[in-house]
This record gives sequence, structure tokens and C-alpha cells, in this order.
Amino acid sequence: MLGPHPLPKSSGPDQPTINLKLLPAGNIHLPLYMFVEGASKSEIQPCPSMSWLLSHPSGKKIIFDLGLPNDISCFTPAVQKRLKEVVKIDVEEDVFDGLQKLGVEKDDIDTVIFSHLHYDHIGDPKAFGTKTKFIIGPTASALLSGPKSYPTDPEGHFDSNLLPKEPTTELPSQEDESYWKPLGPFPHTHDYFNDGSLFIVDAPGHLAGHINLLVRVKDGQWMYLGGDSCHDVRILNGEKEISVYSDDAGGTKCAHAVKEIAEQHLGRLRKLGDMGVQVVLAHDWKWEKENGLRFR
Repeated sequence: MLGPHPLPKSSGPDQPTINLKLLPAGNIHLPLYMFVEGASKSEIQPCPSMSWLLSHPSGKKIIFDLGLPNDISCFTPAVQKRLKEVVKIDVEEDVFDGLQKLGVEKDDIDTVIFSHLHYDHIGDPKAFGTKTKFIIGPTASALLSGPKSYPTDPEGHFDSNLLPKEPTTELPSQEDESYWKPLGPFPHTHDYFNDGSLFIVDAPGHLAGHINLLVRVKDGQWMYLGGDSCHDVRILNGEKEISVYSDDAGGTKCAHAVKEIAEQHLGRLRKLGDMGVQVVLAHDWKWEKENGLRFR
């Protein structure tokens, strides 16, 4: 039991569960010194940028994160420059190639849920038609508006035209107790289908609007899709720390907007892991190597 709010038990053989499929969504070569304390600048780790297809018994299909697109011209000029000069990516197949192999049409996707709006998670949402809705976490829309967004700021990383306004929903503030409920170690979760099969989890610290998914799968098991809660499983298991590194301007940077809050969230993930819940980070190359084929 995790405090006063344990995970709900299965109601029996008729308990709704989610079918999970791992979609191809490219690889990103992470300079580890930016993410893992003590890593050298020469350490580069190729990692997946995971995208998940979730199928509910109702027939509704959800994608969690779109990973990387085949064509980076859909990104802002600043992101394109970063991908040429700082971070390498390779995309043999993207989400849409994966859907085609599964016999799933774009219009079959009811909703795309973004863990957050960093470029290696957003893919190319404009490739979807008008039938698909989009969900972003609390306050994430602020990244897509204002003076620092593209094209108002030509150097902006967040594109104000990334998502269509009408079918895009920003989740309510964490203060909305009618929407967010405590569950397990998490103070703010939402029962998406209202049947205990899928919970959206507020996952603060990394970037505005960062959210994760807690998914009930077959045989009474749970999986936790942890997005960018951290970028290396050694941080999750306590072997390593989140990096704070020097930048070119003489200051310091961190991959997480608020490192201390990100670390608090990681503590909750560790408690979840102690319960036997499988925690999968978006860039966990080791997990993908060992388990990815089971979800293809």
C-alpha cells in the first residue's frame, strides 16, 4: 500500500484493460553530460523516443507521444539547427509507418496525449486529420504563445502553430479537485475512461505540462509510461543523479525546469516500482532492447 490511496484492484475478469503497442518513432543520440551527473562530454547514448498506441475495449485508440518525425522541416528553425549541430537523430520509421503496419488509419486515432512539448515527443501532429483530438498537460499552452514562441521569436523552440486550437484540450490546473484525485504515491491523477484502465498522472518538474500515464494491462498488471521524468534509468534507480552542467555563457543548465520537483516526482516513481509496477521512461534504451519486441 502506498499511503492512503493504493492502486485499485481488478474487479474481476471483466475489468477493462488497455492493449499497448510500441510504435517506431526514431532515435535520439543523447549527450549524457546534459542529463546524467558525472558523465563526460564524449558519452553519447542512442536512445528511442518512445511512442505508444493504447487501445481501449470501447474501440477508442490513443497515442501517447509522437516521438520524432521523418521530416524535421516541420520543426522551428531553432530546433532544426539544434538537430544539425548539437543532437543527432535517426528516424527509419515514424509513428505513421508503424500505424500502417498495424492496419490502423490516422483517422482511427481518437486522441493524441502529449507527455510534454519538447521536439522529440511531438512528431508531426499536423499529419492527422480533423477527427483526432489532442491533449496537453496543465499550463503547457503557455509554451505555444507569448513572446518566446515561434514565429514571434524567430529563435523559439515552441511553435505557436503546432496544434489546432479547436480539438486541443489543456488539462485543468492541479488545484481542480473535481478533475485530479490522489492515487498511489501521486497527489494528482485522472481516471481517463472512468473505469480504472488508464490514469493521467501529473508529473511536475521537467517542463510545463509534463504528464505520465498509468496503464492497467492484462493479468492484473500495471505499466507506467514515464515520459521524461528522467533520461536515464540509472537516475530512476538511484545509481546516478540528474545533471547540472555549465553552459557556454558561463552559467549552468539542467534538463529539468525545476530539478528539486523533478526529483520529488522520481521518488514517487520509485515507490511505484517497489509495488511491482513496470516503469518505462521515454528514452530507456535498455528497456526497449530487452522488452520492445513484446510490444511491437
